[in-house]
Amino acid sequence: MADTKPTVLVTGAFEGIGIRIARTLAKNGYRVFGTSRSARSTAFDVEPVQLDMRDTSSIEACVRHVQETAGGIDLLVNNAGLTIVAPSEELPIQRAQEMMEINFFGVARLVNALLPDMRLRGSGHLIFISSLAGRMGIPGQGFYSSTKHALEGYADGLRAELASFGIKVTLLEPGSHRTEIIEKSPEPDWPTLQAYDGTREHLRAAALRENKRGGDPQEVADVVLRAARARKPRLRYRINQDSKQAMFFKSILPETTFYSILNKRFGL
Repeated sequence: MADTKPTVLVTGAFEGIGIRIARTLAKNGYRVFGTSRSARSTAFDVEPVQLDMRDTSSIEACVRHVQETAGGIDLLVNNAGLTIVAPSEELPIQRAQEMMEINFFGVARLVNALLPDMRLRGSGHLIFISSLAGRMGIPGQGFYSSTKHALEGYADGLRAELASFGIKVTLLEPGSHRTEIIEKSPEPDWPTLQAYDGTREHLRAAALRENKRGGDPQEVADVVLRAARARKPRLRYRINQDSKQAMFFKSILPETTFYSILNKRFGL
């Protein structure tokens, strides 16, 4: 008998939030293919696929493998991402470009590889894991924030362009969650500027502190499941009080007041 489960491709599925998303979907009736740069086996019911978001041929091979194995892809959950905590002036542009390749251009390449089949079938759902950083700049993560702002604008445009083909688009905007993303952020191995000797440590310490006090990553997975099941999912879902409160206060406070509070929170 043919497998009638909807097929999901989850990028960055073997650590952090991605693990929770993949497990939650697999436990709730989805056939889940999970990606990493090396296709690792897993103890839970997720089929591993190799994918390097920076490599067009890797993206095309990943999509082709899943389509040939499962007959098509019903849902993409784009979770893979990279962040580097550093003053923007210090961060080498090549490192910023690497973030943009993984967090934005790789996503666009992956979507372009998926869309012909989704359009042909007249259905599909693209879920992008954005961030609170997609709605406001985070000190010490200016380039990361830029990649998420780009993702937000891209998804906004896709929503309108793909509606007539029956393809849905959703953005999730989590605040801080308890993962290892900041701890795994590369330490500076590039020339630093003396002007930021005090600031640099404050920014990384603040990022680690925000990450450790953040929400349970399962919150994100639960919203992914809710959006995936919705007949008419919203374009944007803000996740956890951190994200909701920040955007609320940003909308009602004068800019100078809001950013003064933000700067103090990051030790600036």
